[in-house]
Amino acid sequence: MLKVFIVDDEAPARSELRYLLEQFPEVSVIGEASSGEEAIDAVLQVEPDAVFLDIHLQDRDGVDVGQELLESMVNPPVIIFASAYEIHAVRAFETDAIDYIVKPFSETRLEKTMNRVRKMRSPESQPAATTPYLEEQLQTLLQNVLADQQPRRVPVEKSGKIMLIDPNEIVYATLEGRYASIYTGNEQFSTSFTLQELESRLSPKQFFRTHRAFIVNLSRTAELVPWFKGSIHLVMQDCRKTEIPVSRNVVKELKKRLGF
Repeated sequence: MLKVFIVDDEAPARSELRYLLEQFPEVSVIGEASSGEEAIDAVLQVEPDAVFLDIHLQDRDGVDVGQELLESMVNPPVIIFASAYEIHAVRAFETDAIDYIVKPFSETRLEKTMNRVRKMRSPESQPAATTPYLEEQLQTLLQNVLADQQPRRVPVEKSGKIMLIDPNEIVYATLEGRYASIYTGNEQFSTSFTLQELESRLSPKQFFRTHRAFIVNLSRTAELVPWFKGSIHLVMQDCRKTEIPVSRNVVKELKKRLGF
């Protein structure tokens, strides 16, 4: 039997994936977690063969959770990342994930994934390599990323009007209620996007998710301020010199992106 663990902060998504996985007679879903910290504790205890891990979790970045599991376990599970957006697959593959699936889940696509898990867990499997199919898929995803980096205007709302702004004007975005608000150098705009939806429309080369409630334009950062217990704040280049919190688990990646 292949022991599988599911990590997703949305209960309907966990239920859907559990149902699909339970259609495979050799698969046993041995647990679920709704947060990154809960997932790490549980996976270390139950030692599954594979973990389906959502990239967007409320408390942690899913890719970082996967990396921590791979680094902290003697016999780490096969990691399969899941997201509603293909653009995040590039980071997933950089973490040595064996596969990446896009929501909503497809039975046919899931079957291909489980075939890979079986091969990875078979006694004769080699610990290396990405299959040619995965390499081809990664190249396609990289092309999608390059296309996504082209300038694209973002629809926003102000005073009952719909306006289109250049992403380069965005200093940062934050979650206010259910939807994201965008801040430029001296103005604030409402949107009809969740923060995840807005993130998918912005170039990952230019924008960075510093916190579950904040996205910043890296080219509009002015200063890094040390904060408590290894965390930092970013001072932004807007009229308010807004300070944006940076979660400890992404500080290293942020510094790398900023070139130090």
